[in-house]
Amino acid sequence: MRSFFRILLSILILGPGFAATAADIKLEAKLVWGTSDDKGDANYKPIDAALAGKLHGMFKWKSYYEITNRTATIPLNTIASLKMSDQCTLRVKYLGASRVEVDCIGQGKQVTKGTSTLEPAKWLVLGGNCTNNTAWFIGLRAIDSKDAAPQKAISKN
Repeated sequence: MRSFFRILLSILILGPGFAATAADIKLEAKLVWGTSDDKGDANYKPIDAALAGKLHGMFKWKSYYEITNRTATIPLNTIASLKMSDQCTLRVKYLGASRVEVDCIGQGKQVTKGTSTLEPAKWLVLGGNCTNNTAWFIGLRAIDSKDAAPQKAISKN
């Protein structure tokens, strides 16, 4: 009985928002273009060192450029749609315990679908070939709430 009152007191002190945020995941998704062309594109900036290191360790391209960067907070058992480009939408469902189901839609068709565990600072990478010996990638990771101000994602239950 004593522990019940302690839990109740904790909820009252911390507020109703405390329980709701514990069931959310905050994530970052980056659409990346990989190329071996030395010129690059002035419209895009090179990606950060952590993601670049992961991509250079797995793939052959010399340069990687950030096309879009999206952040979102996704409640438990909710699907969020992140529009990465006109041709690419990422649908992410938060399953709990840092597990997500990721569905990548490219040009209206499913490109990939799978379940993974996301951890802060560790990138999950999805990718595919593109034209002119280039490639596209999506880097996805969990972020700490103090590290980014998430944008509102379009949610569907």
